[in-house]
Amino acid sequence: MADRGSTDSTAPPSAQDPRDHRSAVAITGGFAVVLLLMIVMIALGLNRLGQIHERLDVIVHEHNIKTELLNRMRTAARERSVTLLRLSITTDPFDIDEGIIEFRGHASDFMVARNELEAMPLTGRELALLERSRGLSSNAVEVQERVLDQILDDDIAAATEWLLKQAIPMQNLVLDNLAALLDLQQQAAETAAQETAKEHQQAVQIMFLLGGTALLIGIVVAVAVLRRSRDTEADLFREKERAQVTLHAIGDAVITVDTDGRIDYLNPVAEHLTGWTHADAHRERLDRVFRTVREDDGQPLPHPLTESLPDGTACSLNQGAILVSRNGHEYAIEEVSAPIRDRAGAIMGAALVFRDVSQAREMARDLSWAATHDNLTSLANRLEFERRLRQLVTTARNDGREHALLYMDLDQFKLVNDTCGHGAGDELLCQLTSHMQAQLRESDTLARLGGDEFGVLLESCPLERAEKIAENLRRAIEQFRFDWQGRLFRIGISIGVVPVSGHHSDPAQFMSEADAACYLAKERGRNRIHVSRPDDAALCRHQGQMDCLQRINQALQHGHLWLYGQHIEPVSSSGPRHTEVLLRMVDPDGTIVPPNTFIPAAERYGLMGTIDRWVIDRVLQIVARSSRDQGHFAINLSGQSLCERGMLDYIVERIESSGVAPNRLCFEITETAAIANLNQASRFISTLSAMGCCFSLDDFGTGMASFGYLKTLRVDYLKIDGSFVRDLNDDPVCRAMVESIHRIGQVMGIRTVAECVSHQDLLVPLREIGIDYAQGFGLHLPEPLEPCPVQTGVRATGTS
Repeated sequence: MADRGSTDSTAPPSAQDPRDHRSAVAITGGFAVVLLLMIVMIALGLNRLGQIHERLDVIVHEHNIKTELLNRMRTAARERSVTLLRLSITTDPFDIDEGIIEFRGHASDFMVARNELEAMPLTGRELALLERSRGLSSNAVEVQERVLDQILDDDIAAATEWLLKQAIPMQNLVLDNLAALLDLQQQAAETAAQETAKEHQQAVQIMFLLGGTALLIGIVVAVAVLRRSRDTEADLFREKERAQVTLHAIGDAVITVDTDGRIDYLNPVAEHLTGWTHADAHRERLDRVFRTVREDDGQPLPHPLTESLPDGTACSLNQGAILVSRNGHEYAIEEVSAPIRDRAGAIMGAALVFRDVSQAREMARDLSWAATHDNLTSLANRLEFERRLRQLVTTARNDGREHALLYMDLDQFKLVNDTCGHGAGDELLCQLTSHMQAQLRESDTLARLGGDEFGVLLESCPLERAEKIAENLRRAIEQFRFDWQGRLFRIGISIGVVPVSGHHSDPAQFMSEADAACYLAKERGRNRIHVSRPDDAALCRHQGQMDCLQRINQALQHGHLWLYGQHIEPVSSSGPRHTEVLLRMVDPDGTIVPPNTFIPAAERYGLMGTIDRWVIDRVLQIVARSSRDQGHFAINLSGQSLCERGMLDYIVERIESSGVAPNRLCFEITETAAIANLNQASRFISTLSAMGCCFSLDDFGTGMASFGYLKTLRVDYLKIDGSFVRDLNDDPVCRAMVESIHRIGQVMGIRTVAECVSHQDLLVPLREIGIDYAQGFGLHLPEPLEPCPVQTGVRATGTS
């Protein structure tokens, strides 16, 4: 802090005080005895004062060195975090290399300063704080190194999260510890000043006793020495205040003002940021040099120091302050001001400390924008879209306002990506964004929800108006032509329209309805609109399938699938009794869900391969525990499993690793699935038959285009579809069909199985025809092959 009334805060003290000269003249004019006593008194006093000053020099020197080292450590620690933050947002490899060098350099500066500090004489408290600093620094460095590794691995999102949530808080602990060390230095300086004053008082008493006999001359000399000592003590206090201000200004801009709000001192950083030199700004009012405005509206932002000094606590501007320099340049700043006190504790001025945070504030804005927007199209992303949807849901529920939600999926977008590459796809998305925004109102929100999925929030928009806007969007996209390197593409769009009203409180429900409506628009031919209405049966059915899909996934995850078995009884032969494995699903409340409820949804959404794998694994465990006298266990394979890559290898590997004899397994394939996937079915049958497994062709007769398929599909059993078996006694055509299938089976060496035998009376015609096996509720009701996976009291919802 600059001395008041002086234009140069660094001016050296005068070489000789005139008061010392006047004292010397007075002493030499005294009597010889008085002169001798004065000489002894002065010698003793000067010796004592010399010791005091020598001790003060040592204390001040050590204090200044320690303060400087601690400031170097704090600056290095802070700059290390700033360097990490800059690395997290740059993509330039040269900037990254330079940043890494700076990052390592700051660590080296920190270690050098700490080693020099440890080499100095330290108190026990200083040693304890320094040792704690070592531990905190080690933890902070470990986290910072992890953030640096994530940055080098290009995992910017994780690096930013670790930097904000781990590295910076841990670095703040290091800085707090260093601040504690600095406070300790301040306390040590104050203690040294107090001890010096005490020793000085003792020296004055000694001098007074020795000079008591020297009368007036001794008194005059004592007074002179006393004044000199007081001046020295005042100089020491001012040096302490200057050191304290400097301590808080390292690397930052500092301005000190007096009690009238006029500037005493600017450091070089403050000169650079304000555009004022120290000489020009001296004695100027603070508001003329330190001009700030609000970042959001540019309105002047007067500083509290221009009106009154701090009341004893630190104060600051709001965080959106912009400093306007003398030359018109603007800096985003953070600042804090604190009072400066004299020895008596009275406020003698204030210190204003601030720093340029333009880059950090810009990075924060960029991070905030990136968190809520799509990088390619600059539209709102799904996170921001859902946040705004929640606001609309709230106004719809509380204020009764009508809004609408559009869920849109591009048609034929994959064709552009596959034929022209992702660069063309990205350009198409950008062009389509402009076309879509042209059809919307300023109050509407257009967002990119996924790859080629978009959403629109229509605020204060009735459903009829929303439907028109959706049609305008569809027509605009339909008429758009995308030209890529001379190739023209037509793009369509499927749109689901959902009213946002107070009938739901969960925004996710509106998103689900809109997604389902968009799916139905695609399913019904694409490039069309589907509006969700309360009585929309198709939408309800689709949502029911989606709910069933979720239940299937939960059942797979928690093991809530259950295997039943139904006997396949011999009819015209003495063969063994076989068992067909039937699948059930059990809800968490113990409700049994029959397969005709969840299998269609599993087939539609491609889950049958996963379900078939689960069934195969569980059947192998059951067969391994069962008696070898039992016949084989029949496992149904879906058409999806026949086409799934790796399924055949999986079955072979599981059979071999289980130790189960392959002839105890029979795989059932429906006739329609086998014909639709003839090559894959033939490969399955030939491979597993070679191992010893059996095969049944299920539901035979429903898709009979030709018996010639049996030449390709070398199966062991033909399961005659139940639609022919049920009316065997009453319908001669059904009997003829059964006889025909059985006769072909006999010729080809394939045994026949009659399905859906609902009562014992059907066994008579079956034996007359010569059917080998029969299966149905009239012979055996399905029963569990293992305990129920949900122990809550089981109840069935249907039979199958």
